[in-house]
Order: sequence, then C-alpha cells, then structure tokens
Amino acid sequence: MRKLLITTLLTLACSSAMATQMYKWVDENGVTQFSQQPPTDNQYQRMNVTPPPQPTAPAPQAPTASEGEAAATDTEATQQQVADPEYQAELAAYCASLRERLTTMENNPRLRRTREDGTVERITEEERQEMISKAKADLQTHCQN
Repeated sequence: MRKLLITTLLTLACSSAMATQMYKWVDENGVTQFSQQPPTDNQYQRMNVTPPPQPTAPAPQAPTASEGEAAATDTEATQQQVADPEYQAELAAYCASLRERLTTMENNPRLRRTREDGTVERITEEERQEMISKAKADLQTHCQN
C-alpha cells in the first residue's frame, strides 16, 4: 500500500515535467487516439495539457495583530473567510493531507526525497524529527477538530 502511494505521488510530481503537447485524432477504424506526436495522415486536434494541482495546499495564514483598526478589519475578514464553505473544504483537505504525511513520517524512519536535479537523497533522522515536530505544530495550529 505504501509503495503504491509513494509511486502515485512521485508520478504526480513528475507529470508536470513530462507534460508536453498532446494531440487527438480518430483513426480509420473510428477509434480515438491520443499521442504526443501528431499523425501525418489524419486531421488532428491539439489538446491543452495543464499541470496537475499541487498535492498539498499551503497552510491558512492567521492574521497578525498590528494597529487597532487594521487588526479589527483583519479579524472581520478572517471571520468571513472561516465561515466560507470553500475555505472549510480547503482546510479539511489540508488537515487530512497533514495527518497522512505525519503518519507516514512517524511510521517510516527511512524517508527519501527527490531533488530538483532528479537525484534522490535520504532524509536524516534529525530532519525527520524536525518535519514531524513542524507537522504536529501545524496540526495543532490549523486543525483543532
């Protein structure tokens, strides 16, 4: 199960790097075909390929208290945002993702990450503990349910 999850996440992460132009056409048998190369003998339609959304949402930011009037305005805006169903759905998804990552970090002492240049490095125990502490703090701050 973990290998499948890791493979899926890596595939999603790499799919934006692999995304290029896609072409769609119907072959002589009436079958719809998709390819990264346009056909030479058929009419084709160019497809717009958009990168997938990032798997994790950024943490909701709490307003900082500055001056009296600005803080009151920020508080009202934050209360309206918290009451918004879209915000609640985003926050619930973020919290679920955070809990899942925390479980993975706690249960797997041998974690790895892929750098931007494609090399894979092992996460040290100190880094892992820092990541666990940060995830717990974020859960306590943003996910009070």
